[in-house]
Amino acid sequence: MPTQAKTEEVARLTEKFAKAASLVLADYRGLTANEMVELREKFSKQGLDYRVVKDTLARIAAKEAGIEGLSELFSGPIGVAIGYDDPALAFKLSEECRKTYAPKYTLKGGVFEGAVVKESEVAKYATLPSRQELLAKLAMLLASPMRSLAVVLEAKIRQLAVVLNEVKEQRADGKEEA
Repeated sequence: MPTQAKTEEVARLTEKFAKAASLVLADYRGLTANEMVELREKFSKQGLDYRVVKDTLARIAAKEAGIEGLSELFSGPIGVAIGYDDPALAFKLSEECRKTYAPKYTLKGGVFEGAVVKESEVAKYATLPSRQELLAKLAMLLASPMRSLAVVLEAKIRQLAVVLNEVKEQRADGKEEA
């Protein structure tokens, strides 16, 4: 029979999993306590949650949150990085930590906007540009045709001004001759 504490933990995890834009699962065993503190600080500075969870409770929470296929990735005590706003950020930070703390810190997979990511694909998701970078590129792409149109129209107006000036000079020359 589940205890009250376990039931509350499953409810907390379910809520976090349901809100999350991304989850990254990692095997943290072998890290020292100081390294775990550094790891948590790194994630919290970026606005992410990092929790160590029991695999059984996490499996139940994943099913309750409606994330299909995630339960298979939970085995043994596991660390979960939870990203809410930018889905790529959790993957980037997790990959950075994997490189820093290798071989004690290994990534097991995760979830990227509802899609389960296998261990072999985590590095690919870590290289994705952030949401801010994508928005900046989009703004630049949208502004580019307008900028080009403005340059072309300005050139045409300049040409019209030159032609009108020539007509004015020709009329002035015609009046002087008459």
